[in-house]
Amino acid sequence: MLTTDIRPGQSVQIVAARGVRTMEFSTNVMEADGKTVKVEPIYQDDKLVGFDNSTNVVLSMYVVSQEDNRVYVFTGVTIKSYKVSDGSVYQVVECRNEEGRVTNRRGAHRVWIGVTGSVMMGDSKHEHRVTIKDISATGIAFVCDDKTEVTMGMPLTLSFTDEDNRKSFRLMATVVRSEDSGYQRIIYGCKFKEESNIISKYVNEKQRQNLKATRTIDPKRRGYAAPVKD
Repeated sequence: MLTTDIRPGQSVQIVAARGVRTMEFSTNVMEADGKTVKVEPIYQDDKLVGFDNSTNVVLSMYVVSQEDNRVYVFTGVTIKSYKVSDGSVYQVVECRNEEGRVTNRRGAHRVWIGVTGSVMMGDSKHEHRVTIKDISATGIAFVCDDKTEVTMGMPLTLSFTDEDNRKSFRLMATVVRSEDSGYQRIIYGCKFKEESNIISKYVNEKQRQNLKATRTIDPKRRGYAAPVKD
């Protein structure tokens, strides 16, 4: 897959890695030209995520080909932020190579949820309040405090309601990874036993909603977390 095969409106995922720690961000393509891909600005907590001056951080871009539906990765990319005269902001992903390579990375179609939910550990009927972070057709991630006892390989039952879509879910999954997110919070990644068509449909609906919301959002959002260039 070439960068020129990436189409406007397509969802891409940026993975930032520093040592064994990773952070993932989703955004949408505005246009692609040569080795550069212009994307809608990535925000977190209402602040622009700045990659311009990041040190010791390795950035990769993942995208699903519309031709063969396989996931491709562009490694060692750089991301710069730009601000235009009307105050709007965009970011540009600069790729070292025009061609990405196929990867077996799953869950690239992952969408942010950010709602309160609950989780039951193993056979326990006790519900722990957690934040449902994101979901894909193959797995789900949640955030809880570091005092909640969760072990690798543990089966879980997660429940949450998406008020915007008027849908409730009760899902069974297995813990496969964890990440310390700081502030005494842990992110746990869980894998479903098998892919779910219902979840795939839900993820696609959320992606369309997110794309529409991003295109209509106030371009002059406040709280820049990194320098931007004119």
